[in-house]
Formats: sequence, C-alpha cells, structure tokens
Amino acid sequence: MKKLTTILIALMSFTGLSFSQTTATQLKVENLRPVEELMAVAIGKSSSIKALEISQLQTDQEIAMKRKKWLQHVSLAAGVNYGNGIMSDQLVGDQSGTRVTYLSRQNVTYNVGLNLRLPFTEVSSRKHEIKIQQLEIEKLDYEQESEEELIKKEIVKLYSDLKHYIKSIELQAEVVESNEMSLTVAEGYFKSGKLPLEQYRMAIESNFSSKLEFEKAKNEAWLAYTTLKTIVGEEILK
Repeated sequence: MKKLTTILIALMSFTGLSFSQTTATQLKVENLRPVEELMAVAIGKSSSIKALEISQLQTDQEIAMKRKKWLQHVSLAAGVNYGNGIMSDQLVGDQSGTRVTYLSRQNVTYNVGLNLRLPFTEVSSRKHEIKIQQLEIEKLDYEQESEEELIKKEIVKLYSDLKHYIKSIELQAEVVESNEMSLTVAEGYFKSGKLPLEQYRMAIESNFSSKLEFEKAKNEAWLAYTTLKTIVGEEILK
C-alpha cells in the first residue's frame, strides 16, 4: 500500500508539471484542429521538405547554366563586300553596223554565317549530363512525396492516439469519482465495525489504482499532444 501511494504521488507530480501549459479542460477532442489542416501546416513547415525543394531549385539552375554554356561554342560572322563593275554589250545591225555599249554597275554583297566549334564527344557528354540532372530532379520529387506521406501517416497516428487518450482521461475521471464515493461509504462502514479490514483495504487500493490510471492517461495524452504539436510546428488546439 505504501509503495503504491508513493508511485501515485510521484506520477501525479510529474503529470502536474506536464500539463502546466495545457490543462485537461483545454485538451478536448472538440478543441482539436482538423487533421487535414495540421497535415498541411506540418508539410509547409517541414525542414526536410524545404531542403528537398532547395535541392530541386539548385539542380534546375545547374541545367539552365549548362544549356547557356553551349553558347560559348557558337560564333556569329557577318560581312559586307562591295565594288564597281563594267559590262559591255555589243549589238549588230543591218544598216548601222556594230554598236558596243558599256554599262557601269555597283555591286554590294552581304554575308552572314553561324559557326559551331564543338567536338562530337562533348555534344554527347553534355546531353547525358543534362539527362542525369533531370533524373535527379525526378528523384527529388519522389523523395518529397515520400516525406510528405510519412508526415501525414505520423500525424494521423498521433491524432488518433491523442483522441483515444483524451477519451481515456474522461472515462478514468468517472472511475475515480465512483471509487472515491465507494471508499467514503466503505470507510463509514469500517469505522462502525460493519466492514472487514480486508474489504476496506480493497476499496482503498481500488481508489488509488483508478487515480494511477487516471494520471497515466493524462500523461499519455500530454505526450501525444506535445509530440504532435512539435511535428506540426504550432499550436494544434483551436
């Protein structure tokens, strides 16, 4: 009996500290925010998901830089050529004889050219490097989806556990109240000599056991609440 009392007092003291921030009155099922809302907040604040998003952006930038680097092997050449030319035209007639005409013409020529100086091996290598980086982005996408699924599953489990522990607190509170009433009645009968010591002792132990279970349920609810709040990154109560 003494050992049971000592354990109960120690556990009640610990639980009292645990619930200093969130009292049993506040921790009700109807006060919990919707689980879908908590999942969305947790995913938005997840440091691991943010790290994956940064890696994706980094790989995107590397691909863009590699594509721009292609331009350093391309050169544009342009030129203009111009000059004067003389052309002769000889006409033969029946009466006038032969007539020679000279024409002067100015010629202008424009030249535009595109030069590509790139070994074939480098073309092939560049293509494969970009493909590898694209696959890396795809891999990061799958990793992000996997991380989001893990967060959702963890939140759903903790949310379900917390609801169960909250209901356990309510049920255990009723058991404690009932056992306290029974103990009061048993104590009266025992003092009047109408109840054997063994039955009175059993009533006392039942009362303490119910209080121990009550404090255990409170402690489990606090642990689930604190863990869920930590994963979400903010208050989970309305």
